[in-house]
Amino acid sequence: METEKTRMVWLDYLRAFVTLLVVAHHAALAYPTFAYFNPAHYISSTAPIVDEQRWAGMDTLIGFNDIFFMPLMFFISGLFVYRGLTKKGVKSYLKDRLLRLGLPFLVAEVVLIPLAYLPTYYVATHDTSLSGFLNDYIFTQEWPVGPPWFIWLLLAFDVVAALIFSEWPTFFTRVGQWLTHLSEQPLRLGAVLYVVVALSFIPLSLWVGQYTWIGNWGPFDFQLNRVIFYLLFFLLGGCLGATFWQNYFFHNNRLFGIGWPFWLGVSLVCYVLIRLVAEFGAEQVKQGNWTETIGYLFFDLAFIASCLTSICACLSVFRQTIFKPNLIWQTLSANAYGIYVVHYCFVTWLQFALLRLDVVVSLKFTFVFIGALGLSYLSSRLLRQNISVAKIL
Repeated sequence: METEKTRMVWLDYLRAFVTLLVVAHHAALAYPTFAYFNPAHYISSTAPIVDEQRWAGMDTLIGFNDIFFMPLMFFISGLFVYRGLTKKGVKSYLKDRLLRLGLPFLVAEVVLIPLAYLPTYYVATHDTSLSGFLNDYIFTQEWPVGPPWFIWLLLAFDVVAALIFSEWPTFFTRVGQWLTHLSEQPLRLGAVLYVVVALSFIPLSLWVGQYTWIGNWGPFDFQLNRVIFYLLFFLLGGCLGATFWQNYFFHNNRLFGIGWPFWLGVSLVCYVLIRLVAEFGAEQVKQGNWTETIGYLFFDLAFIASCLTSICACLSVFRQTIFKPNLIWQTLSANAYGIYVVHYCFVTWLQFALLRLDVVVSLKFTFVFIGALGLSYLSSRLLRQNISVAKIL
């Protein structure tokens, strides 16, 4: 049977792993072949720092990460919602979330993210004036949100979950029980999840466009075409977290009784399928056989399959391989939130420091990733020595 201990160990380690992917993702964004930099409005660039040296390998890392790591992060966060609401009550739960999410978001947006964009302003203008930077940052760039978009959106989703719990207390348990019942027929469950996830993602993406962010919201920007998509994974986690879902989804620690190599292999095949569909669709659009809408539709259908199988692979690997506490994962897990909050400053400054260095991209990426991760980890450990800060981070 599922226990609190087994639940916490592998899920916390998985959350730490996703945090590592976040740092790697941002470290890679300076080097893909599709990167571009707009000095006049650098917030519209692909990343705060864009290096002249590029490598297609970074395209693959960024593309693969982008498919699943944020839906997985919202899903894991959602798993703890129902028990938090039932244990603390709605008011205490929201007060706790406001403290744990709202305060770090405020500090990040007022201090850390502006620091992260200082080298970007210098690259764009060669100006070292602090007043010039702040004026440009707030009024021209409209206060970039950076990675903390996840924190404020998670807080908003917590409010949604609390409202649902207040108005319909049995929502999470009923949906969760229905999903666990469906798990007895994995193919049927997979079909249902695929359709629901596709409906949360494809219509809005076709309507507003791919990778579309809300503009003019300053530090409260978010990716418009994915907001329902992310909310669905959060609520899915909330519903499963209201049940002993692991007992139904895992048999002998294997997802639906199937070992992790299968899930990993399927996820890689689905990612290759995405690349093939993208190339084929682009060629069909170029030849006039398809409209852009049809091309994006087939891409999105492959995207959903890759997203779900990649999440299954991550769940399967960590559930099947983590049986007892591991010192390295335990330390990373304890500092994962702190790493997420502070890492962007270290990423952009290290990328900036390496701009003029003529070495292969893989070495630059490795240096930025390891350097940013190490400095973020040390910063988190230092901050968490304060008892009050440790309760938040």
